[in-house]
Amino acid sequence: MKLLSIFAFLFLTTPLFSYTPPDEGMWLPMLIKDYNYEEMKRLGCKLTAEQIYSVNNSSLKDAIVQLGGFCTAEIISDEGLILTNHHCGYDAIASQSTEEHNYLKDGFWAQNKGEELNIPGLTVTFLKSMADVSDRIFNLDKDENGDPDYMAIEQEKTNIEVEYSKEGKYTVEVKEMFDGNAFYVFVYEVYRDIRMVGAPPSSIGKFGGDTDNWMWPRHTGDFSMFRIYAGSDNDPADYSASNKPFKPKHSLPVSMKGISDGDFTMVMGYPGNTDRYLTSYEVENLQKIEAPSMVSLFEKRLSIMRSVMDRSETLEIENASSYASMSNAYKYYKGQLRGLNKFDLVGKKKIYESGLTSWIEEDSDRKAKYGDMFSRFEKVYGSSDQLDQDMGVVNIAGFAPEFVTGLGISMWRFQRTLGISEPDDSQITAMTDIAEEKSQEYFSSNKQVMDREIFKFALDALKNDVSENRRPDLFEHKLYVKKAKGSNERFVDLVMKKSVLGNEKKMAKFLKKPNQKTLDKDPGMVYVTSLINMYRSKIQMAQMQRESELSELKGLFMQAIQEKEKSKTFYPDANSTMRVTYGTVKNYKSWEGKAYETFTTGDQILEKYVAGDHEFDVPEKLRTLISTKDFGAYARPDGKLPVCFLHNTDITGGNSGSPVINGDGHLIGVAFDGNWESMTSDLFWQDEYVRTISVDIRYVLFIIDKFAGASHLLDEMNLVK
Repeated sequence: MKLLSIFAFLFLTTPLFSYTPPDEGMWLPMLIKDYNYEEMKRLGCKLTAEQIYSVNNSSLKDAIVQLGGFCTAEIISDEGLILTNHHCGYDAIASQSTEEHNYLKDGFWAQNKGEELNIPGLTVTFLKSMADVSDRIFNLDKDENGDPDYMAIEQEKTNIEVEYSKEGKYTVEVKEMFDGNAFYVFVYEVYRDIRMVGAPPSSIGKFGGDTDNWMWPRHTGDFSMFRIYAGSDNDPADYSASNKPFKPKHSLPVSMKGISDGDFTMVMGYPGNTDRYLTSYEVENLQKIEAPSMVSLFEKRLSIMRSVMDRSETLEIENASSYASMSNAYKYYKGQLRGLNKFDLVGKKKIYESGLTSWIEEDSDRKAKYGDMFSRFEKVYGSSDQLDQDMGVVNIAGFAPEFVTGLGISMWRFQRTLGISEPDDSQITAMTDIAEEKSQEYFSSNKQVMDREIFKFALDALKNDVSENRRPDLFEHKLYVKKAKGSNERFVDLVMKKSVLGNEKKMAKFLKKPNQKTLDKDPGMVYVTSLINMYRSKIQMAQMQRESELSELKGLFMQAIQEKEKSKTFYPDANSTMRVTYGTVKNYKSWEGKAYETFTTGDQILEKYVAGDHEFDVPEKLRTLISTKDFGAYARPDGKLPVCFLHNTDITGGNSGSPVINGDGHLIGVAFDGNWESMTSDLFWQDEYVRTISVDIRYVLFIIDKFAGASHLLDEMNLVK
């Protein structure tokens, strides 16, 4: 996926960066003792700062992991059992699903550790420590402008990463914060043997589907379970049947106590990206060019994918994960655009920037440093260049066909190798092996069925939606002009029938005797080469030039606002590093004034139930459990089954699967979504409206126990009242 306060209605009278509301902010865990702890205690946190984050002792951070690089998960037993979202485990679940064993449709529950399924490529990452290394960067020798030299910075970052890696034992990253005004080193340990333990059927884990996505009220049991395995020394190891369940330094106790309005909530996880310190120029570009283009492209691509997926269960399984991911992105951009159009963030940013300009003009030193800052921003974004729209077309449409991203790029590299005057035989053999592997992977699937439709969409977008000066030269190539007679439909047929990328027999023939001339004349390779050349010469160069200019400008802007507002405590934008956020269980009213309750219950699932509907069907067993009120120990005091709840904790993409923790450090829920009003929260914060949606841990336990009959998993957990 990837902020400014409650000022959406107060901007005209309140400075944009004047203070940080208690519920706003994604804070670095090592700094909460100094910046946040007193406020957290006031809201109900009973833990010490050291119990939340410590390098030397067991703390909450040791139970929080990054799953697969895109989601968060939490350890909930002393045998390495982890809990995350169903949508975070979606790829893994789909990868193990077949028509005979459709775990997406029917769910999966290992009845013992021997039945747990190995998920190749899935990793779990622990944060070992973090440290501020800004001084090491800023004490470097300066260039002729008095700034640290770029190459010197990169070298010092490498030096730090090598130093902290302990000879390769740990994975280390140096991350910049505040647009290059601070640098932190993060030390990680990565586990590679991860196995699937349990997942409810999609009718529970994805209940509500795309219709309910980013909406409240929600009734989704969005969870899945995996287990970390380790070598005999409890260290990371490749998959082996002899590996043992990982023994964590800390696992989260699981609360059976329940929750009420006003209760303290804390979320720890790995939020992806926020952009809360953008200027008006950047926001205007997003609102007028980037977001509308993305909405349109995703809408078209999703419509095509849905029509293909509806043809068979096999096609549904094969494309379910990518469809879900794209649908999520589509709705995100759509909601973000809605908020930008409603609240005129551009105008409000301009008001703040006007005040900042006045402050700069009051001092000669500030004028020398910041005086031309905004005019340079205006120059970057002042032209009619549609760079972001063109990038969107290339990424969402141009590279969309699987034969491009998987097979085509490998063949493009092969083509370049063959073009060398005296290619090395070992290189040719290696490239042939790679191409053969990619070919088998592609042609053994049903990807061609989807590709035929997506390729037509790609050609239409490249031909009609890209700026004229950036259109790929494909449309002037003789194969397109003469062979395909300038028709996108004909060119699709040409590639699918005559190209090594679309015809398995032609690929097999080529691999027996690889030669450059075959690829030079191949229609599929003409497309791939044209697309890559377009991207590298017309998109990438322009993007790099803009990013280089913006990197300096954004750093200056950040310095200016921090210098102007020295009394404010700033938090850095999210960048996939561990953060702590906190707030309370809390309801809200929508932008239109509609009041929403804080909690949802099981009886409301039956109210939404539509038999046979791919979004709102409900398994018969769950319907029976709800209708007979067979909730066991998981019912609320009023006898209802808890399902989901709201809290005003600040999260974004990457926080999916994050634990929701109460004041005692116990797990009370799993964060999985935001409300419709939160779509703009990556850009600005609205405390009145932005809410996190989480599945109540009691509903998770209910599904595991009463629905799935997997109570042996509960026996591992530390259930507390």
